[in-house]
Amino acid sequence: MFSINTPPEPELPPPFDPLGVDQKSDAELDALPFGVICLDASGRVRRYNLAEARLARLDRAEVLGRHFFFEVAPCTNVPAFEGRVRGFLATPERGPLETFPFVFDFQFGAQEVDIELVRAGEGRVYLLVNRRRFLPPRAGLPPGFAAPLQRELAPDEDAFGVRRDELEGRVVEVRANLFASLRATWSRIAPRGWHLFSREWGLQWGRLAVVDLEVEALEELGVSLRELPVRTVAERFGVYMRRQGWGLFRVDFGASSRGAFVVHVERSALAESIGRSDGPRCYLFAGMLCAFFNHLAQKLLAVEEVCCRAQGAERCSFVVVGRPRRADLNEALQRAGGDVELVLHFLHGGRGVGP
Repeated sequence: MFSINTPPEPELPPPFDPLGVDQKSDAELDALPFGVICLDASGRVRRYNLAEARLARLDRAEVLGRHFFFEVAPCTNVPAFEGRVRGFLATPERGPLETFPFVFDFQFGAQEVDIELVRAGEGRVYLLVNRRRFLPPRAGLPPGFAAPLQRELAPDEDAFGVRRDELEGRVVEVRANLFASLRATWSRIAPRGWHLFSREWGLQWGRLAVVDLEVEALEELGVSLRELPVRTVAERFGVYMRRQGWGLFRVDFGASSRGAFVVHVERSALAESIGRSDGPRCYLFAGMLCAFFNHLAQKLLAVEEVCCRAQGAERCSFVVVGRPRRADLNEALQRAGGDVELVLHFLHGGRGVGP
């Protein structure tokens, strides 16, 4: 048996209100699956969220402070875009919001978008960028019209120790035993804090993973994750995690008739790096899975690890249920002693020792 330290309840973000965009923190903007750009009165970029950086394949660190219409997206230096933005800012009587379609030109392809302009204080304007369709690069564009590549904005990055992924996001390489070091630190300064810290970290990291997966779905399939069958989305999540070296993730929906499903992780990087334990240790994955499936379901779910490779189990297994059944899940975990089938048996109202 093992004790369950209940972490703080995560919350689903409220429905997005465009008029409240200026009050959102950078972290809140980064959790959105669509692009957000804030320009000052001169046209320079003041805010630039993660989704826009991933979809434009530009690093926000190199974009902030640059002139949007001339340096970042020269394809917008036309009356249909810059003229529209300037006219919107110059005529407050047009209201706080205005929407128009446009085609962004990048050297790697074109993107059909809907732009929503949101008026902010001090002459600033927000561009909310919703991608509708991805196209091949358009032929016949004048030189310098398409947006620059990241390596053109910041040449010779290799000499500064900068590495990037396929979407030009900056990456660093660390060994998996980093997590063992982190756990040892927490055990020394806050023995009961590792569970809460790593689960909350997982929630935040999972929200960023959702943005990456939304970008991939839009670029490759032209649809959002919620438009795909849930099994397809689960497979894409597994590919994403395997590609990053976390292990092999498999989602088993066989228990869905009992109001639950199971996620198995083979060769968990977390469990293997942390070492032997008397209880589950992949709290970070529990947080990530919670963020991912909350996004898909648009309702709160509870995710708990039943058994862990760090305990000597063959694999790490997590059970996912609706939030109203969280107490039932915790009770089943206490009774089942790390047996997934027993947890599902007790969740389904089973008595005795189960199958």
